Amino acid sequence: MTKTISLVIPTVTDDGLPVAIPRSAFDGIGQVAEDEFEAEMGFHLHTGPGSYHGQPFVPFAHYLIEATLDDDLIEAFKERIDPLIDDLVERFTQQLEVPAER
Repeated sequence: MTKTISLVIPTVTDDGLPVAIPRSAFDGIGQVAEDEFEAEMGFHLHTGPGSYHGQPFVPFAHYLIEATLDDDLIEAFKERIDPLIDDLVERFTQQLEVPAER
């Protein structure tokens, strides 16, 4: 039996730094999902709080990853892609520039 799961990635870090992940950066996760788990993937950017695609309310702007895969593979799938998501967040977190002193 298959199930659709959702993973939420905030567009702002806990430190208040913006996260701007380009759509193409999700291709690696999609490839892993397809090749290793035969999962169908969807990626969405939601620029404000809300309840999207029939999912529970998320109180902040976010990226939403949806994956449809076999029930028995969900935990292994999450374990496999969590580090990939962490890497995306790290790579695409915008660092605030501090003005140089004169």
